[in-house]
Amino acid sequence: MFSMHRILRVSLALVALLAVVLAEETRTATDLLRQANAALTSYDYAGALEAFDEAITLDPTSYLSYFRRSTAQQALGRTSAALADLDATLERNAEFAKAYLQQARIHLKEGEYKAALDVLKRMTKHIKKDQEKDLAQEKELRAQVKHASDLSQRLAKLASDKKHAVECIAVASELIKIAPNDLGARQHRATCHLTHGELDEAVTDWSRIAALAPSTELQLRLSFLSYYVLGEYDSQMRKAGLSHLKACLHNDPDNKQCIKAHKQLRKIDKALAKAHKFAEASSWTAVVSALKGPKVGGPTILEDVERVLSSAAEPNSDGVTLLPPTLTKPMEKSELVIEIDTLYCRAYVGQNLFKKAMPFCDKLLQHDPNSLPALVAKGEDHMANQRYEEAVQVLNQAFTATQQTDRDIHQRLVKAQKLLKQSKSKDYYKTLGVARDADDRTIKKAYRRLAREHHPDKGGSQEKMAEINEAFGVLGDPELRARFDQGDDPNDPTGGQSYEQGFGGHGDAFAQMFQNAAFQQFARGHGGGQQFHFSF
Repeated sequence: MFSMHRILRVSLALVALLAVVLAEETRTATDLLRQANAALTSYDYAGALEAFDEAITLDPTSYLSYFRRSTAQQALGRTSAALADLDATLERNAEFAKAYLQQARIHLKEGEYKAALDVLKRMTKHIKKDQEKDLAQEKELRAQVKHASDLSQRLAKLASDKKHAVECIAVASELIKIAPNDLGARQHRATCHLTHGELDEAVTDWSRIAALAPSTELQLRLSFLSYYVLGEYDSQMRKAGLSHLKACLHNDPDNKQCIKAHKQLRKIDKALAKAHKFAEASSWTAVVSALKGPKVGGPTILEDVERVLSSAAEPNSDGVTLLPPTLTKPMEKSELVIEIDTLYCRAYVGQNLFKKAMPFCDKLLQHDPNSLPALVAKGEDHMANQRYEEAVQVLNQAFTATQQTDRDIHQRLVKAQKLLKQSKSKDYYKTLGVARDADDRTIKKAYRRLAREHHPDKGGSQEKMAEINEAFGVLGDPELRARFDQGDDPNDPTGGQSYEQGFGGHGDAFAQMFQNAAFQQFARGHGGGQQFHFSF
C-alpha cells in the first residue's frame, strides 16, 4: 500500500512538471513581444533584448520584432546590431518608413552623412506619396544631414589654420550637437582647444573619443594628463587617470606600456595617500619619509613624477608624443607637482626647517600667493637673512589671510617687528662681527679679538669697548641671547612691550580673544613643542 501511494505522488509531480514545460513551450511570439515591450517601457533593455530574441526565434518573419529589437540594441550602445536589425526590418517590409528614418538618424548621429543620405534616397523610392507625415520627416532629416555635412567640410578647413581656432571650436560644437559621435569633429575640436590653450576641454573630447574608439595611445595620453597634469588631489579628474589605464588593460591585458604605466601610477598614488594621512595627523617627519618613496636610496616620488612627464613629452618610435606638444614645461603646470611641493613645504615648516622648506615654498607661492605655510617659511627666511622689513610684510600678509586669528603666525609677526626695531638701534651680532647662527666658541673668539684691538690701554676708546662688552654680555649668555634672538633687547628698558600690547590696534583685545574657550581649544591643537601645526 505504501509503495502505491508513493508511486501516485511521484506521478502527480511529474504531471505538474510536464504541465509547466508544456506551458513554457506553448508561449507564443505575441506573448514574448508583450513581455519585451513591457521591459522596454521599464528601461530593462537587457530583459527586452532577451525576450525579442526568443520572439524572433519563434517567428522570424515579423518585421516589427526586428524593429523593436533595434531600439533595445541602441539603448545598450550596440549601434552595428541596431542597424542590422533595421536592415532585417526593411527586408521584410520595404515600405516601413520608420525603419528608414531610424537608420538615417543613427548614421547622422555617428557622423556618417553619406550613408544617411543614401538611406533617405532609398526611402523615397519605396514610400507612397500619400504618406505625407513620413515624407515630411524625411525632408526635415535630409536638410539636417546636409547641414551637418556642410559643417563638417567647413570644420576641416578651419582646423588646418591655427588662426581660426575660436571659429573652429564654435563650428565643431554646432556639429557635435547634431552628430555627437562624429569622431572627426571631436578630434578637430580637441586640436583647436589645444591651440587656444584650453587643455581641459581637449581632454573632455579625447575622453569621448576613447569611449567610442579606444586606442592605447589615447588612453595613455588621457591617463598622464588626468593624473599627472590636470587632476587635483582626490578629484574626479585624478581618479580618471587610473580609470583610463584600467580601460587600456581591459582592452589589451598584455599591453606592456599600460602595464608599466599602471604599476608606476599605483606606486605614486600609494605614497601620496600615506603622505596625506600623515599630514592630517601633523606627523611632518613621516610626510617627508613617505615622499621619499618606498625604496631606500631609490628615486623620490617627485623624481618619479618628473621622469614620467619627461618620458611622455618625448616622441615615440612613430614620432608621436603622449603629452600634446602645446604643453610646454609640464612640471611647472602639473597639479600633482604642486601637490607634492605643498606637502614638502608644510612638512618642513611644521618642523621649523625653513631652509629646507624654501625651494618648495617658493614654487608654491607662484601658484598660490596666500599659501600660509609658504608665507611663514618666506617670513622666517627673511628674518634669518636680516631682511626684517620684508619679514614683517610677508608675515602680516599671512596673518591677514587668517583673518587675524592664527596665534602662531601672530607670534612670528611680533618677533619680526621686534627684530626690525632692534635692527634700527643695536645689533650685537654686527658689533662682534659674527653671524646670527654663530656658536659660543666663535662669539668668544670674536670678543677676545675685538677686546685686544679696542682696549683703552692699547689706544682704543672707552665708548667702543663699552659697546663690545655690552654685545658680549648679551650674546655670551644663552638666556639673554635667546631673548635678543626673539627681538627683545635685554638692555632696552621698554623691551618689546609695544608690540605685544599694541600690535595692529588689537592690543589686549587680541590677547583676550585667545582666552575664550574656543580659542583655548584652537591653541591646544596648534601650539607647543617643536612641531608647527597648521589649520589648512
